[in-house]
Amino acid sequence: MTSPSIEVRNPNGFELCCEPKSVCLTNETLWEVAEAASVPGESLVVALTVPSSCIGKVINAVRYLWRETPCDFKQAAVYSTLDSNLPAPPYIKFL
Repeated sequence: MTSPSIEVRNPNGFELCCEPKSVCLTNETLWEVAEAASVPGESLVVALTVPSSCIGKVINAVRYLWRETPCDFKQAAVYSTLDSNLPAPPYIKFL
């Protein structure tokens, strides 16, 4: 059986919020784009580039594909290698 892993197809789709959680929940303009990349030698890890506006701040939330139309068809950032048509689902995580 093949072990699960992911493929990062493009850097788009992730966002970070560096403001207090309560503010992140209510203000869409505070979310900053974070480019994604695969991590060599790691099959289930995605590295995010922290935007310059978040440097020196606490990152309080991360989200993925959190827009009504987040990307073009089959252009999500993260896919399963077990089924190349299966993108990772949208999510939001408060830290």
